[in-house]
Amino acid sequence: MEHQVKILAVDDRYENLLALSSILASSHYEVICLQSGEEVLRYLLKEPADHIAVILMDVQMPGLSGFETVELIKQRKACQDIPIIFLTALSTSIEHVLKGYHVGSIDYLFKPVHPEMLRKKVDAFVNMHLNHQKIKAQSELLHKRTLDLEETNRKLAEADEKLKQQNVLLEQWVEERTSELVDAHEKLLKSQEHFKKMFMLSPSLMAIRRLPDLTYLEINESWKQYTGYGDEILGTKLNLLRTEQGDYVSSDEVIHNCKVKYETKSKEVRTALLSTEIIDIENESCMLQVAVDITESLRFETEMARLAQLNLVGEMAAGIAHEIRNPMTTIRGFLQLFRENDRNMQKQYIPIMLEELDRANEIITEYLSLAKNKQSHQQAENINRIIEMLLPLIQAEAVMSGKHVHYEFAPCPDIQLDDKEMRQLILNMCMNGLEAMHVGGKLHLQTYQEQDHVVLLIGDEGTGIDEHHLEKLGRPFFTTKDEGTGLGLAICYSIAARHHASIEVQTSSSGTTFYIRFPLPNSPE
Repeated sequence: MEHQVKILAVDDRYENLLALSSILASSHYEVICLQSGEEVLRYLLKEPADHIAVILMDVQMPGLSGFETVELIKQRKACQDIPIIFLTALSTSIEHVLKGYHVGSIDYLFKPVHPEMLRKKVDAFVNMHLNHQKIKAQSELLHKRTLDLEETNRKLAEADEKLKQQNVLLEQWVEERTSELVDAHEKLLKSQEHFKKMFMLSPSLMAIRRLPDLTYLEINESWKQYTGYGDEILGTKLNLLRTEQGDYVSSDEVIHNCKVKYETKSKEVRTALLSTEIIDIENESCMLQVAVDITESLRFETEMARLAQLNLVGEMAAGIAHEIRNPMTTIRGFLQLFRENDRNMQKQYIPIMLEELDRANEIITEYLSLAKNKQSHQQAENINRIIEMLLPLIQAEAVMSGKHVHYEFAPCPDIQLDDKEMRQLILNMCMNGLEAMHVGGKLHLQTYQEQDHVVLLIGDEGTGIDEHHLEKLGRPFFTTKDEGTGLGLAICYSIAARHHASIEVQTSSSGTTFYIRFPLPNSPE
């Protein structure tokens, strides 16, 4: 392999090295500047000596002198043939010159050195070095080829005799086996092609991993698309698959349709049905992993269950609300009348009756909020304005419970909103967040625009929501509170649905964050 020729310039004065570099600047070689004998010795220990064409060595240097350095260089067998030229401005006596030749130099120049003469001397040594390297390489190559040729001739002579003896038998065997091999080869190629197409084009996530260390050998396009990991995962042992109990899938475990979780490159946790099988590839034991992603199916089933329950509650609420509210209004009127005329009844019974009727009326109102055919009066509104109007109320509630509210509103375009429903949604979710935190917790409110959506973020610093409860969020009557009807969050989901908005939940032990995304006008829902 060709390498760039190097010239070592050694001088303890930086200005002298700079001058030498300027004089010897050339594209045919590289000038390495060193400032002491010790640096030269260290450099020669690290770099191959046959890369160096000549060393320009200053005689007078602190530490090791030029003479001492050259003596040490010449003691190393690999460096004995490197030409060395001494440069000095002080030691001009014949004794020093003879000493320079004695220790191993081939020339002794006095400063100031004539630039053209120095260049020509260096160029001559570089050319000699290159010619020497070429001759050496050609000699080594010729010697190797001679040995190879002799060995080849010997083997050919031995093989020729054997081939003559086996030629007849081989021809017969070839004729008998050729047809079989051709057929088998064609079948193998077709089988490999079919497997490759099925593997690469399968909608299931498929990976081939070496046993027992589970190193990735191959992954298909579906694996890349779903997990976000591309060819960079090949050759690694990254295990993405966990059972529902949180354990990694065992390397020697053969399973079929086992429900597992896997984390994508973007940290999204998805669900899949995993099947594994141990296979042999080129006499190597491997595991074939086939996973069918069911994340969207599970979400669809959960959403369908929630919508079915919402639809049932809405139909029930719409059907019974009118029949119940009318007699309630009549009874409340009579009770108010009794309260004005009968002091004894007022003190004992009427306040309790009125309180219970108010509660029943509140529940019926919440039922109506879930009704599928509930009218929503939407118009162009700015969500920041609505939140700013509610902010004093939210802050007051937070102060009363020893908590804090942090808000950050970015400029957002107007979107189609029902003012009353949005107030109800924001208050419900903020109150839920405040109730989920201990004293000192901080409620986060934020708005911003994200592509074709306006996003409302409501986050708390509570203990988070249990994973088993996540899929039940938004279902009527589901609540983790000691008191409550379980309709508040269901109403929020219903309001979001009427506004064609989506609600995304992110939760951990450090808190829960809700992202409500409202589509901009004229954007795809």
